[in-house]
Amino acid sequence: MTTSREAATYPFPARCPFQPHEEFAWRRANAPVAPVTLARGGEGWLVTRFADVRTVLADERFSRRPVRDAAVGRQRGPAPAFDFGASIAEPEQHARWRRLTAQVFNVRQAEAMRPRVAAIVDDLLDDLASADHPDLMDALAFPLPLRVLLALFDVPDDLRGGFLEWAAALRASGASMTAFAEAMNALHASVRELVARGRGIVGDLLAAKHDDGEPCSPELAVSTMMLMTVAGYETVATQLGNGFLALFQHPGQWDRLRAGEVGVEPAVEEILRYAQAGTGFAGLTYPTSDVTIGDTTIPAGDAVFISIDSAGRDADQVSDPDRFDLARGAARHHLSFGFGAHFCMGAPLARVELQEALGRTVRRFPGLRPAFAVDAPEMTANRFTRYPRTLPVGW
Repeated sequence: MTTSREAATYPFPARCPFQPHEEFAWRRANAPVAPVTLARGGEGWLVTRFADVRTVLADERFSRRPVRDAAVGRQRGPAPAFDFGASIAEPEQHARWRRLTAQVFNVRQAEAMRPRVAAIVDDLLDDLASADHPDLMDALAFPLPLRVLLALFDVPDDLRGGFLEWAAALRASGASMTAFAEAMNALHASVRELVARGRGIVGDLLAAKHDDGEPCSPELAVSTMMLMTVAGYETVATQLGNGFLALFQHPGQWDRLRAGEVGVEPAVEEILRYAQAGTGFAGLTYPTSDVTIGDTTIPAGDAVFISIDSAGRDADQVSDPDRFDLARGAARHHLSFGFGAHFCMGAPLARVELQEALGRTVRRFPGLRPAFAVDAPEMTANRFTRYPRTLPVGW
């Protein structure tokens, strides 16, 4: 295996949003699990092949606890108002939490939300149609997941202001972990009060029981709702924006979708595979003991970065991976929602939102077109993902 090469520091320089740096392809072919020099200083390991990324996601010897501790450490005040709870706990505690939350957040619950999601999309498209300067990011991508969360959690009017202020602060926080922590702290009081009232699905979570019969504690419910709020908002908003950008860059694919040649479900899965623009930090994890992947051993405690973007461009998993083809979209082609014990518990609802948003937009605005140069979009980023700052459109 060839590993001697003058490599760019990681994260590799960003290119046109969905054209991964050539270093990823070279590493998949020659050094799929190999050291990398970090742009912020220090070294780590980068995992680039689909099969190896999936292995790391499924291996209980990898832990994100150090990531959690570092994030909590950035919070100000005598005691942090939130952490990431059992979502980044050690394997046994994490599995116990997942079994509990799966009683509430699952495919059945997501499908039950589909009519409500559809109605929200239609309302937002009404607003888009009457806008003087229609922008899909402001009119659809960001409002949709927030309104879905407010509906899902049955947030009363007197608590909605806290969620709206949080969403604005989070969007403005960009890549700053300190600003992110401050935004989450600002949300904490609203979520704590929401749990205290125990309405709707929050009450269902509080009524859920662990395997040993112990009920979900209010503290666990708060950390779970905090996680669902931030993941359910940013992930859907940025993926929806990137999906529309990919379609604008490939108008022939939009035409196929509009003509009914391709279904919405495979289209969403291909968007999830292709339209990724990670900053490089989302997949940071640490082995708790020495771990061998292929013929490479990673020492305990070393920083390991898994690239979801690179995994989605692995030719061993999907043929001609740099081609955007809605018709071949399938969940098995990507790891955008994770894998195994760390598969995103909000994935079913995120899929419903992406499907309804894309399907209803193409039916309502079949002549939708970008009002910007698609080969030079203005991009911005949060901590983990680059996405379009704006998506001005016409029809």
